[in-house]
Amino acid sequence: MNVNKNQNLNAEQLPMVENTRRRNFFKKFTAAGLLSAGALLGLPRRAAAWLDGTFQERQDLADAFKVLQKTYSDITSYPHKFNDALVKLQLRDLDFAVKKGFDKEFADHFVLTLGVPIKRHIKPAIAMLGKDCFLWGIFERTSCSYQLYEHININKKNERSFPCPYKSILGHIQGADVNYGITWQDVCEKWCSRIWNGFANTAGVKIKIMPGETCKVQVI
Repeated sequence: MNVNKNQNLNAEQLPMVENTRRRNFFKKFTAAGLLSAGALLGLPRRAAAWLDGTFQERQDLADAFKVLQKTYSDITSYPHKFNDALVKLQLRDLDFAVKKGFDKEFADHFVLTLGVPIKRHIKPAIAMLGKDCFLWGIFERTSCSYQLYEHININKKNERSFPCPYKSILGHIQGADVNYGITWQDVCEKWCSRIWNGFANTAGVKIKIMPGETCKVQVI
């Protein structure tokens, strides 16, 4: 089998979305109240690439799909996913911070470094469009989140839910590949809860977190 040829075919066979279908999508999306026209106009070009047709123009799609296929074909010693490396990196760093006793400072620094776009973009959007923009901004809007969480559910206005990406991987690698001192509860309390509450404080909103294998976050 000619791998290069198959890669080219994969890239060429990506579905093309007609202009009329994109327009219909926009109408349904904005009518549902999930994204206002003002917020839509504020999307950076790279985030809207898949909507305007430039997604198919990328020259690295063949490599991307090849990596995706290789990742999801790896089921030893557990089914790997696209967020595997990111989750392991965050678990490793959190374990180090907890062992050294500066886990609060670690989370605070993470919030501080990402506070700029929250203050610059999300907080003004909340003032104009409502507090649901906070959840939209830190979850489905940013690649940092939709690459981390397998899928993000918009259950209702001002609430998001998603499968916890940390529990299963921590269970698979703990004792087999690594010897971490942290538990899943540590991840919930010393990482997720701290950074989400930190983001909320930066944006000027209050949130309620319901941790679990499926985690829920509400703006209250």
